[in-house]
Amino acid sequence: MKNIIFDIGNVLLDFQPEKYLRQYFNESVMGDLMTIIFSSDEWIDLDLGHIMIQDVIQSLTLKHPHYHDEITFVLNNWTHMMVPLQKNVDLVYKLKDKGYSLYLLSNFHSEAILTMYQRYDFFKLFDGAVISADEHLVKPDERIYQKLLERYTLLPEESIFIDDMLANINAAKTLGINGIHLPYGNDLKSELEKLKII
Repeated sequence: MKNIIFDIGNVLLDFQPEKYLRQYFNESVMGDLMTIIFSSDEWIDLDLGHIMIQDVIQSLTLKHPHYHDEITFVLNNWTHMMVPLQKNVDLVYKLKDKGYSLYLLSNFHSEAILTMYQRYDFFKLFDGAVISADEHLVKPDERIYQKLLERYTLLPEESIFIDDMLANINAAKTLGINGIHLPYGNDLKSELEKLKII
């Protein structure tokens, strides 16, 4: 194995919007905002790079004017929930020291990924990245995996992909990429040890 490919949300950075919203809103409002924002077509369009955050604020506040201020607040501040999952970030440093090539493959918004790159130095360790908003493709579409393989001349059999969503791992496997399904909170170190990667 030569190449370790990481998803970002819930693998390298915490992405738990319910927990984040509970800091500011009661249970009823939290539930509504979860649906209005994080289950919206607009959220998918952000990942696809078709629109930007201000477009989403405009669209969702028009649809849900009674939550205008709440929607605006969440969409202007949601990246603050994305703090490093430190045990996994520590493993990134370890894998780099061992000589592995490291890559990112993630469904992520254009503005948000730039914020993450500026906020967290560990992203400098990665040799390349394929981000959904830049490609107008989202996992588990096989074409986004092919972009990564082709752009960085990676052999699938020499690569392993770590993601919290099983559908994304299964899509990688159809292209011959090895996979680690890592549900939120699971121990990445033990999974890497099983495969003798560390």
